[in-house]
Amino acid sequence: DIDGLTTYNIGLVTAGKGGFAPCTAKACMAILNHYDIPVEGKHVVVIGRSQVIGKPVALMTLGAHGTVTMCHSRTPDLAEQVKRGDIVIAAAGRAHMITADMIKPGAVVIDVGINELEGKTVGDVDYEAVKDIASAITPVPGGVGSVTTTMMLEAVYEAYHA
Repeated sequence: DIDGLTTYNIGLVTAGKGGFAPCTAKACMAILNHYDIPVEGKHVVVIGRSQVIGKPVALMTLGAHGTVTMCHSRTPDLAEQVKRGDIVIAAAGRAHMITADMIKPGAVVIDVGINELEGKTVGDVDYEAVKDIASAITPVPGGVGSVTTTMMLEAVYEAYHA
């Protein structure tokens, strides 16, 4: 299970007993690590509750000593919750769901969403509106997806050598 999606594997990862982390969640953490963005002591807001991205990345940021708030499309005070985030990870699957007024100045924004809007591929975050507010933001396309592919190849290598 190199993509880390079986119940057994998720249990291993959650318990800190090895296993393969889901590749997209691992990609989010790799981006933060690569750019020396600390999670410890930061308020991390995750928008999305899927087994593939939302839940695993929430657990991984919690494991990195972040304070995690999980939200989703039905969170009543979503804008208020997101505005509190030092790190915002958007993985809800809704084009431009996260707007400029929802982002705290200087926040780090990781956009996992892949959506189509007016014939273009866009993320869950309104990139053009948010890019000057955030201290760092991943683009869509060309952001998390590219790193996810690398994480998958890394998992194949690790599985082969295990």
